Amino acid sequence: MTLGADLPLTIVICSNRPDSLPAAVTRTAATMGPKDRLLVIADMPAQHLPTLPTDASPPPSRMRVICNEGNQGLAHSRNKAMKEATTQHVVFLDDDIVPTTEAMTRIRGALTAGAHVTGTRITAHLQGSRRPWFLTSGQLHYLGSHAPAQPASIWGGSFAIDVEHARLLGVGFDERLGRIGGSLISAEDTTFVREMTARGAIATILHDAEVQHLIPAHRLTLSYLLRRAFWQGRSEARRNDARRGVGKEWSRNRSGDGTRPVRAALALLYTASVLLGVCREAITRSRTSAADAETRSDR
Repeated sequence: MTLGADLPLTIVICSNRPDSLPAAVTRTAATMGPKDRLLVIADMPAQHLPTLPTDASPPPSRMRVICNEGNQGLAHSRNKAMKEATTQHVVFLDDDIVPTTEAMTRIRGALTAGAHVTGTRITAHLQGSRRPWFLTSGQLHYLGSHAPAQPASIWGGSFAIDVEHARLLGVGFDERLGRIGGSLISAEDTTFVREMTARGAIATILHDAEVQHLIPAHRLTLSYLLRRAFWQGRSEARRNDARRGVGKEWSRNRSGDGTRPVRAALALLYTASVLLGVCREAITRSRTSAADAETRSDR
């Protein structure tokens, strides 16, 4: 028998996109084990919740849907899932991830072997679109996907945690980070993993366990990718890691495939967008601090 084959999981889909939820539930239900539960955190008012499929879903006793009654953000939804989960181990899947039974089996095995955090490789599925020239493998991380020739990291699109151990260590998701509203703020997942491992948690990346990330055509545009890089810079500044973050982005952007001149030009372009994001966040923070100081002085 495969290690951890009977380990019960709470599989969580956090989503603020009504159109994406039904298909996400169908894809996820197909990979669930007999003891698993499905928890949907809908980051939207209840009246926006779509009709979810029942023929391909687990029975009502194994599926629960919670609405945030407004857009509270991805980190908020992840924290709520940790509180509401009925099993020790939680698997987070984005609503545009295509999980597999094999990946779930590997996740169970890693958790049973003692991992407190584990994640799979995430590959970009362009759904028939051609990869544009301004998107090398060095920019795939802006699409939440790992570069094929590079080692994978634990990312929020497909990862699992030991909730009890996270509580023991006092680690949750930073609600200043993660998608909220129309922003592309990120890094709530990697910040969580960083804090867990800094406090002694065991993290395992399953390099050869793969799930697909469905990439819509509107994200394969230069404007979207530059905007995503801009918000990456804001994210790095918001978690007080701007210097290391900019260096990391420069290295990633230079590492892509294609000719050297193209790679160099794109690295400059995208990293400049990251730097703009860092500067914007610094200005916003400065203005907020000044406004707070003025409010306190008026009291």
